[in-house]
Amino acid sequence: MSGEHKEYLLVTEYFHPDTASTGQLMTDLAVGLHERGLDLSVYTGQPNYHSGTNERQPTHSTHEGVPVRRIRAPQVRQSSILRRLMNWALFTTWMTVLLLFERVDRERELIFVTCPPFMSAAMWFVCTVRGWEYTYIAYDLYPDEPVELGYLEKSGVVHQLWEVFDRNAFQNAKHVVALGPVMKSRISAKGGHSFDTDKVKIIHNWEDEEFITPMAKSDNWFSKEHGLDDTFTVLYSGNIATFHDLETLVKAAAELDDADIQFLIIGEGDNKERIIDLAEELGVRGDTVRFLPYQPWEDLPYSLTAADVSVVAVKEGFEGIVVSSKLYTAMAAGQPVFVISQPNDDEAQLIERFDAGTNVKQGAVEDAATALERWQQNPDLVERQGQNAREAFEANFVKEIAIDEYYQMLSGIEQIQMEAN
Repeated sequence: MSGEHKEYLLVTEYFHPDTASTGQLMTDLAVGLHERGLDLSVYTGQPNYHSGTNERQPTHSTHEGVPVRRIRAPQVRQSSILRRLMNWALFTTWMTVLLLFERVDRERELIFVTCPPFMSAAMWFVCTVRGWEYTYIAYDLYPDEPVELGYLEKSGVVHQLWEVFDRNAFQNAKHVVALGPVMKSRISAKGGHSFDTDKVKIIHNWEDEEFITPMAKSDNWFSKEHGLDDTFTVLYSGNIATFHDLETLVKAAAELDDADIQFLIIGEGDNKERIIDLAEELGVRGDTVRFLPYQPWEDLPYSLTAADVSVVAVKEGFEGIVVSSKLYTAMAAGQPVFVISQPNDDEAQLIERFDAGTNVKQGAVEDAATALERWQQNPDLVERQGQNAREAFEANFVKEIAIDEYYQMLSGIEQIQMEAN
């Protein structure tokens, strides 16, 4: 049956007006698929991300033509792991019960993203009971992530059971979306010997090319307001989580304390206090390394383009488990991307492919300092790699390209084209 004759249901914890990157991407996806003719609705939660609104939303509403249904229970602001666990449990349980017992009059296909962590197992169970097809969008891989973070013992009972549920979710999915080749390889291995790897499609995340555009620091009020317009500036903006390796960046800043380079870290997260403490311990907080909270949404086109180099940092061990959405934003800003990751990571491979920045390994402080100093002393290199980043972004990672790929996959157009060829 074609996509025009069935109901599609996107299940995501985050959706507009939440400011989490997942919420922004899922909002773009839902609106884009609706505009292309898919009969799609969204089931989501109440806003709870730490940088967004805390205002309770109606249980039934419409966003740019897309019907939106929210759980009734309020969710707490995500300022700690305990609060996140509470939200995850509430959202997953509510959605599972709703979808199991909701009356449906026509064929339905689910689309869900791996947030909360238990969503894949829950939605696999629901779809198995209801006889629905589903698309599994892998933004993070579980239980791989909690194992790497030290929250879960590898090969323990919980880990083994979680792996079994996740393997079943992969094997029984109609489509699986991976964010890069390394992630696809991990998914293929997790799926087991009988897993059809052809069902795994790589669709990169994206940024709105009209919202984030390159801007000269001399024309940027944010740069001027924060004294960045005459100083070589290195920017990290986003979630400051444990799996983002900002330790290497701060230690490199200490190596370059006399090099007239400004480091600006914008955002919030579980690891922020630890990074602030490290900067204070090394004596670089303030003049060399500055911290700001999340900026208002309407200011992002200015804050994200206020630097000379943008940072994407992924902790060792997370290759293919996550792919940072900040990569696409940094490329959209037209800045060289400083990737702190393993060289075989998806982020590092993309930057190398397009000559759009530099990659150093986690913990390679001297290499990081050398790379940053090379940029500071070579404005032509900064300009060339920044242009490469924006050109590669426009050719590969804009919103319309990604949503077209989702539409072709979901509507069956992609399969028809493959069979015709």
